[in-house]
Amino acid sequence: MNFLQPWMLFALPLMALPVVIHLIHRNRHRSLPWAAMMFLIKANRMNKGMARIRYLLIMAMRVLALAALILALGRPLVSSKLGGFGMGRPDLTMILLDRSASMESQDLQSGQSKRSTAIAKLTELLEQRGYGNELILIDSATNELHPIEAPSDLFELPWTQPTATTSNLPLMMETAIAYLKANEVGRADVWICSDLQSGDWDPESGRWAGLKEDLTDLKGVQSYLLSYGAVAKANYSVRVENLKRERINDQSELVMDIFVNVADKSKDANSAESTTDPAPSVEVVFEQVRSTVELTWGGEVASLIGHRIPIEDSQQSGWGYVSLPGDSNEMDNRYYFVFSEPPVRRAVIVSADPKNSAAFKKCLSIPMESGIQHAVEILDPSRIAEIDWDNLALLVWQAPLPNADLATRIEQWISADGVALFFPSDVDAKGSFMGASWGEWLQVDDENLRSLTWWRSDADLLANVGNGDPLPLDELKIFQYAPLKIEDANWVGTPLAKLDDEVPLMLRHGTSSGAVYFCQTLPVTPYTSLEQDAVAFYVMMQRALEQGSQSLSLASQKDARFGLTEELKDFKSVELGDKTPSPSERGTLPGVYSKDKQWVAINRNLSEDSDDLASVEVVDPLFEGLPYQRIEDEVGDTESLASEVWRAFLFFMAFVLIVEGWLCLPEKTSGPKLKTAFSSTKS
Repeated sequence: MNFLQPWMLFALPLMALPVVIHLIHRNRHRSLPWAAMMFLIKANRMNKGMARIRYLLIMAMRVLALAALILALGRPLVSSKLGGFGMGRPDLTMILLDRSASMESQDLQSGQSKRSTAIAKLTELLEQRGYGNELILIDSATNELHPIEAPSDLFELPWTQPTATTSNLPLMMETAIAYLKANEVGRADVWICSDLQSGDWDPESGRWAGLKEDLTDLKGVQSYLLSYGAVAKANYSVRVENLKRERINDQSELVMDIFVNVADKSKDANSAESTTDPAPSVEVVFEQVRSTVELTWGGEVASLIGHRIPIEDSQQSGWGYVSLPGDSNEMDNRYYFVFSEPPVRRAVIVSADPKNSAAFKKCLSIPMESGIQHAVEILDPSRIAEIDWDNLALLVWQAPLPNADLATRIEQWISADGVALFFPSDVDAKGSFMGASWGEWLQVDDENLRSLTWWRSDADLLANVGNGDPLPLDELKIFQYAPLKIEDANWVGTPLAKLDDEVPLMLRHGTSSGAVYFCQTLPVTPYTSLEQDAVAFYVMMQRALEQGSQSLSLASQKDARFGLTEELKDFKSVELGDKTPSPSERGTLPGVYSKDKQWVAINRNLSEDSDDLASVEVVDPLFEGLPYQRIEDEVGDTESLASEVWRAFLFFMAFVLIVEGWLCLPEKTSGPKLKTAFSSTKS
């Protein structure tokens, strides 16, 4: 229980006032012995026990009445959700707000989203309870510190508005902790508003151990998690893949695959109900022409593979979008696409091992699609200077890790949306790159431990294929691997595949742009059976090449992020959807931009479509041993996080005063009893 006016609690010693008055009244007159009254005293001894209990009850009622009045004046706050939160006003209040696309999931009756509900309830709580001398917001889109004058400002600030971006909770916590350390704040409350998406929290990242240690060192920091983990019922999300321009039988066409995911997994995808339900229809808009197409179910994914749109031969580029009818989350109901003539997909393999380099080249040389040109080159590490970085789509590195000037050059290329795959050297494990290095090769002797126990099937290089079938990675065997050693405490890595619960076999290093992958084994024997199980290896390499080629195309697809603001400053907006971003938030909402012959389509990160949530059994241990409280809330729930209950104390005070008055009534039978006793004594 907390109090809006806790200073009133200093008046609680006044509860003893009735007792003090009683003692003073008792000693007002000096007692003198009187022989005649001794008979009455003796006669009244039979009632002495009950009278004392009655007097004690009267005194207790008066004390309770005063206590209830003082507590009511203190304006107490209680809530079944919040429970007993900290007493007293903090020096600093920090709000870590998740503004990712998944936070726009709404309650259709109230029209409120998870994000807006969190803002409204937290604003109400802080205004009732009070907040620190400093009030600071850290939002997931910018990860910057925003000082705020009052909680009510949260409704209108540009840093609290919806975005199509994703969140990085460990990075937001690092920003908060850095501020707390730099300013030596005494008492601080940290409020985290999140929908518990597993990708946002990355609970398996080693960064949480360091964050927990830092929070332990910071005395007086109380963490609160305001969670909205409920999955939206029957929410649909649409996306477009494999978009290309083709010319068939003297007719130019735009070809695409359309997919619709269902977030609600409460129904069995193989049940009769789910397979007989009609598949959703989508609207395809291209060159102001609208058409509606039907999709077919394939498990929990509805799809239309190879949808074709006729275009003019002279049209070399353009844009459009695919949209769904309105549902509980408008942020994932539209997907923009742009197209242009495809560039040559160039890949360079840096390796001195002929066997491994041949396996890489074999997978990268054969295009998955007709009309696409591939150019693959194998270079010895001594010939790095020959690389044409401006036209490179994919770098496959199977050599001692680069350092010094070469490492800087590769990092610059990656930051310009390049894609790099790093494999351990089978000769020399020395060197480090981007805070990581290779360990010594380890042998997997146990036959039962040679298979993957998990891989990420919802997104990235190992995702399921278009019809929802997984890659055949369950047949893969791993015989040797070189563990990746992390040298930087702030290193961010997302596992894509695990050999067991402790060995991530493949990781994606978190960068703001581009992509860096570390695979801890090699595709050929005697390391793995990846080359023999060629389907998964081929798909993985082709996806990496396609991802890197997007930066070379005149038409590119980009995930919404705050960093695109600077990149798009010279671009003209073509289509911005229903919500127009401010100039400072360009790139955080879906839309299409153009400059000269260049086209850019901004969409949400597809990881936001996932309903893979971090369970409370996973999140709570991240704060184990720290002052921490989790508050589970739901969109559409009108109950406040905390409400005043002073009226209950006033009702209680009235009740005890009534009881006290009843106890003070004289007993009707006391007179005759005394008289009878006196008469019998006299006789």
